[in-house]
Amino acid sequence: MGKLKLQYNPDQEFQIDAIKSVVDLFEGIPFQEQKDMFSTTINDVTPNYPKDEFLDEILLTENLQSVQERNSQEKRGSEIDISTDLEVDDGMVLEVAGNDSIRVPHFTIEMETGTGKTYAYLRTMYELKKYYGFTKFIVVVPSVAIYEGVVKSVSSMRNHFRKLYDNQDISLISYDSAKIGELNSFASNTDLTLMVMTVDSFNKASNNIYKNTEKLQGERKPFEYIQEARPVMILDEAQNYESKKAKESIRTLKPLFVLRYSATHKETPNLVYRLTPLDAFRNNLVKQIEVIGVSELENLNDKLLRLVEVKRGNPLTAIVKAFAFDKGELSEKEITLKQGDDLRSKTKNPDYDHFIVDEIKYGKKEDEQVIVFQNDVQLAVSDSMLSKESIFRSQIERTISVHMERQKLLKAQGIKVLSLFFIDRVKNYTSDNGLIKRLFDESFNRIKRHYEDFNVLESSQVREGYFAKPKPDSPEEEAVDTEGRTIAQRKMEKQAFELIMKDKERLLSFEEPVSFIFAHSALKEGWDNPNVFQICTLNQTTSTMKKRQEIGRGLRLAVDQKGNRTENHDVNTLTVVANEQYESFVSRLQQEYIEDGNDAPPKPKKPQQAQVKRNNGLYHSEEFKEFWNKLNKQMNYNVTINTEHLIEECLERLNYVSFPSPSIEVTQGRFIMCEYRISLIELEGESAKVKVEMEDSKGTRSLNEITLEKDDDLKKVSRDDRLRGYKVLEIGEVYGEPFVKFTNEVTVKRFQPHKFHIERADKPKKHLESTHLSTYPIPDFVTRTANETNLTKRTVVEIFRRMNKEQKEKIFYNPEGWINEFLAQIRITLSDHIVENIKFEIAEGTSVYDIEDLFPEDIKQPQRELIEAGRAGLYDKVQVDSEVERNFISNLVKPDVENDHTLIYFKFPPKFKIKLPKIIGNYNPDWAIIRQYDGQMKLELIRETKGNENLDELRFPHEKRKVLCAIKYFEKLGINYRMVSDETYDWMDVNIPQQLKFSR
Repeated sequence: MGKLKLQYNPDQEFQIDAIKSVVDLFEGIPFQEQKDMFSTTINDVTPNYPKDEFLDEILLTENLQSVQERNSQEKRGSEIDISTDLEVDDGMVLEVAGNDSIRVPHFTIEMETGTGKTYAYLRTMYELKKYYGFTKFIVVVPSVAIYEGVVKSVSSMRNHFRKLYDNQDISLISYDSAKIGELNSFASNTDLTLMVMTVDSFNKASNNIYKNTEKLQGERKPFEYIQEARPVMILDEAQNYESKKAKESIRTLKPLFVLRYSATHKETPNLVYRLTPLDAFRNNLVKQIEVIGVSELENLNDKLLRLVEVKRGNPLTAIVKAFAFDKGELSEKEITLKQGDDLRSKTKNPDYDHFIVDEIKYGKKEDEQVIVFQNDVQLAVSDSMLSKESIFRSQIERTISVHMERQKLLKAQGIKVLSLFFIDRVKNYTSDNGLIKRLFDESFNRIKRHYEDFNVLESSQVREGYFAKPKPDSPEEEAVDTEGRTIAQRKMEKQAFELIMKDKERLLSFEEPVSFIFAHSALKEGWDNPNVFQICTLNQTTSTMKKRQEIGRGLRLAVDQKGNRTENHDVNTLTVVANEQYESFVSRLQQEYIEDGNDAPPKPKKPQQAQVKRNNGLYHSEEFKEFWNKLNKQMNYNVTINTEHLIEECLERLNYVSFPSPSIEVTQGRFIMCEYRISLIELEGESAKVKVEMEDSKGTRSLNEITLEKDDDLKKVSRDDRLRGYKVLEIGEVYGEPFVKFTNEVTVKRFQPHKFHIERADKPKKHLESTHLSTYPIPDFVTRTANETNLTKRTVVEIFRRMNKEQKEKIFYNPEGWINEFLAQIRITLSDHIVENIKFEIAEGTSVYDIEDLFPEDIKQPQRELIEAGRAGLYDKVQVDSEVERNFISNLVKPDVENDHTLIYFKFPPKFKIKLPKIIGNYNPDWAIIRQYDGQMKLELIRETKGNENLDELRFPHEKRKVLCAIKYFEKLGINYRMVSDETYDWMDVNIPQQLKFSR
């Protein structure tokens, strides 16, 4: 079999769009004929553009706006807004290069990881030479990893580009300060020339590039050759060059213009093209992502306090993992802290007494992110979590199993499967009995017996750790952290990456047995392989940014043994095996998709909401008023507790319930990418009307218009968990411009909406594995239970005393888990007991709601949730929350209207609540119906629409309790109440006894 060669498709529409977007920015600029340039050549420098001439900024602005308009209209990438002015980086150069000031236009191209941005910018260079004669290009990279990746890409794509551009070749110069003489070749070459540099090679005065050298002719210093060449500078992973120092360094080389490429920018000057994560997932340009989460459950007995990350902002905030109490039950939660916060107050957990935040420190590296408490406890991200053998074993086993099963399925298609492990400590792999290497070998040798492609291989043949190693004759297998800062470590880092990049195609070949790759920090960016199908995160200290980078290593679409891309949607799935709960992993990954929201005024769009109008004839009718007056009564309740019966009922549950033991939970689910846009429509007094739009990679769209007041939580108002953190801090105006500011520092103005991308998790599949049991001290569960249930301590003690001995003794092995279950069962029993014994009384002469407030003349509702109500609807359109409700109205109520039976119907507004005990929760009924019977008698009905008529089959127990309370409530009011489905054809029947009806 010949050597595998990666193949490239020249007709990828999204890449062509990105390339054309850049090329068209310079339309109207004269072609720079090389033969005409010799008259302006300074000694042996052949520049892209004459020395004292600059690109016409008015022309660039017009072209930029034209490109932005075209991309927004065609919607091939994500919509971008039209710039009003050209953004130009204007400032001084590094002091070592003099005191010059220079203006450099920057243009931003945003492409999701795995969609071929390197291909896009390399091909853009060929196009810029073809149309404008530009020949000098510099690609700036932030690390050795990306440096080697670019060099490798030029090599592997060279023949592909030669076929496209009439055998046009490219001269590649890999900048090396030890070979500074090559700058002469870069400056003088008249053909297409690319130099690749790390930013570290020219960002400080001590760099060789700023020193005199005998390796270059004349009196010019090395950097002056570059300045005179007027290069086009391309920033790879542009988010790494946004510091003041980095910008100054880039200006020092005096580029003609700068092209910024990245998957996620912090700054987006002159954005010309955007291919977001949503675009990539929706159009199947990258692998879909599924996650297998592995976490320890039910062990809440060990002390826990971990620093997850420090987030920049004003003020700095720290996210910690801690055990928090909620309604008396202990659980592991992520808590956000700022300076002065009291962790005990935040968690209601006395274990964190005196944990008051004294200082929070931010740094780009994990060991520079620190939280300090007033009790002198200090935590850094890098040292706040420990390796757990049981978790690691489970993760490794699952990665190997998924790997081998996937290889079995894909071998016939010529696809070799690779797995990538990110580990917590290098020595856990490299030492003789490294924990991770040992667990991998044990798991591999056990699992391989079931797969013929692996059963003849030894574990040492299939795994490789990519760490910089010393010479082979070293007495110990030692490794260094490849993020080391010493010269020796940087040299070893470079050697390690050269090995990875040069052997990329071999790794894809079945001739190479290595298919499991272990890394620490070395491969977090700049390296990827299209056939990485599994990524296992054994590095428990992973920050959110690092997670995002790691996942990017496996997003590219797979290739076969001929190097051709496989676009089969079913094949291209990346499985991430994470060392935390699936939901937690998704939640934190979401934060990396947040984008800047400073948009220009949006173009007018067709409205996606509807104006719902009240039927005033029905509203003012005597039938409606009489019904409403009957409904709008102040109702009081009282509950009589039979303590002995309650104890007996609790014992019936507690003696047979399964108390939890510490276990490993494995969860598996797939990601769906969502794009949100929050816009401010207008202010209405002290309220703000906002619009929330959502679109996901499955094609689902929604639009909601919501009115917010100060302290409103957008998550709660919209009932969308993905909008957590958007609590209204301030509503107001500045210079007549309205705004809404949220507590997460996001500000939305009328023409500046906020956009962000997040992952939406499918409901995951779960299963449990048991772990070794230990004994722990017992907390005061009696007081905790009494406080949460309002039962007396004597009652709680009596319940515990009368429990079966074996059930009581389980508390020693998992006290917190046992207490949570004990409290939950008592709460359930007490809730049922209250429902059974609750009684309602009407407070005569009282009312609760203002009718105009609940039933205004005009309401705006989301278009997708509305159906035509017909002539009996209190409003011309009615909101439905489910298909059951839609069918109930369309198939059952409306035909009854046509038969002249149903006179008026409406859906209860969300504000209408039946007050019930806190342990049960308030209740909002569904439908009110006034129906004519025998042509004379009027029936007043309340109908609750569920998926079936059986009360015992309701999805959640609290729904059953609310319905049972509602039966008593409406019976007291003299109004007929029933639970129905969309197939209850006798829904209007009032003669069937309620309890019999529910059990039919």
